[in-house]
Amino acid sequence: MAGNLKILMTADTVGGVWTYALGLCKALLKYDVEIHLLTMGALLTKEQSAQVQQLPNVNLYESNYKLEWMQDCWRDVQLAKQWITAIFSKVKPDLIHFNNYGQTLGSWSCPVITVYHSCVQTWWKAVKGEIPVQDWLRYIETVRNAIAASDVVVAPSKGMLEQARNVNGKFTNAEVIYNGLDIDIKDMPQKAEFILSAGRIWDEGKNIQLLSDIAKEIHWPVCIAGNNIDPDTGEAPKLENVDFLGQLTNEEMQEYMAYAAVFVMPAKYEPFGLAILEAAKSSCALALARLDTLQEIWGDAALYFDPFDEREAKSVIQELVSNDRLRMKMSEKAFERAKKYSAEKMAQNYMQLYEKLLVPMNQTYN
Repeated sequence: MAGNLKILMTADTVGGVWTYALGLCKALLKYDVEIHLLTMGALLTKEQSAQVQQLPNVNLYESNYKLEWMQDCWRDVQLAKQWITAIFSKVKPDLIHFNNYGQTLGSWSCPVITVYHSCVQTWWKAVKGEIPVQDWLRYIETVRNAIAASDVVVAPSKGMLEQARNVNGKFTNAEVIYNGLDIDIKDMPQKAEFILSAGRIWDEGKNIQLLSDIAKEIHWPVCIAGNNIDPDTGEAPKLENVDFLGQLTNEEMQEYMAYAAVFVMPAKYEPFGLAILEAAKSSCALALARLDTLQEIWGDAALYFDPFDEREAKSVIQELVSNDRLRMKMSEKAFERAKKYSAEKMAQNYMQLYEKLLVPMNQTYN
């Protein structure tokens, strides 16, 4: 595979980073970028493998090494570092684009970007109102080492960058590049009277349990999509009063988004929210947790509620359900706002960053 710019990129396969990474790789096709994609966290599903095979600019290196936030992970983190180093030596990339923290610190002979998608410290502070306990000290050190070892740290929102600085100190080697997403909807169907939410159900930060608790008091059915198996414990939270859809394929999720009239994200912690973006691009009216990050991204194109207040959440959701005119207006606002966050624009911003880092090395790419 020939390409002007060669990038080594890491990605995990168990969360929104996968959607982000694949979207970016696809959008970088127009720039003739050769990407060596190294995956960790879990082996790819059949759908994920098929997604990669559709991208001629991507060379895949697959592993199931544990990520730095998983239980009993540190041996895997070290093995993954050796694995990445060996691939780096063979590929000789122009730049490394890390989407995790465990392997950033190293003797890399090229510019290094780390994307601060999220972290345990900011999650813990938002969800539990405190800094992580003693067990997380090594993780915290790993994140701070990754920041220090990076030429640039990219955050997906200004709010996420502010949170990262609050827990790690005021690092200055940072930029904000908003995530982007493109979905292909040829004919938008008539919206149906149901509410949709999606996310990692086992993740306390997603706060899906709130919807389960209030669903019986909302006049429309509530459908929940996502993985409900905790990767550390193997346990599944119990959801009541909702239609649990399980882990949907991309195509299935797009179909539910296309028909859902309202999309709800009750998260206590959400650095960006790609599922929300997909819902908005599918013309869903949005009811979102009142978080700085989500208000930054969606402005007046969503209705907001306190994710810790079931009564307010129920009131806001019910307002969208019962008021046809308001729901139509908010649907249109969300769709228009979502146009700001395209994969094409995201790729353009990353290419500008790549080139800025490589100019001192007398390299330019078209």
